[in-house]
Amino acid sequence: MTTPFDPMSPTSCVSFRLRRAARIVAKTYDAALKPVGLRNTQFTLLAALIMEGPQNIGQLSEALATDGTTLTRNLQVMSKRGLVEDASFHEDERVRIVKASQQGEAVFRQALPHWQMTQQKMLDVFGQERWSELADLLQLVESK
Repeated sequence: MTTPFDPMSPTSCVSFRLRRAARIVAKTYDAALKPVGLRNTQFTLLAALIMEGPQNIGQLSEALATDGTTLTRNLQVMSKRGLVEDASFHEDERVRIVKASQQGEAVFRQALPHWQMTQQKMLDVFGQERWSELADLLQLVESK
């Protein structure tokens, strides 16, 4: 016997359910990207830098909806691996602008087929129409 859905039950908490689902999905992408030595977060960071070009930490933090401390820590790891580099400095010396390095772009190209395969598997789980509906709902949350 299943319990009826109760939206006000703590087990139905929007934050909990979204974070749990996000962690499960992230693990799937992490496993797929492991052969090229990237984590899902690193792939996403490289994608943002490659698709949008060099960005300062504030812009990148906002685009990825992450805090600056976490982003800076991820950039340090990626910089040590030669995947990102400083692009230039803003007239305000406190503003750091980063970009994907040539090596970062090469690793991204290697990772892309692994990501695409996993993305397709996830789309197959949802179905195109359901994913479109969910993406619309997520966009509502993101715009708040």
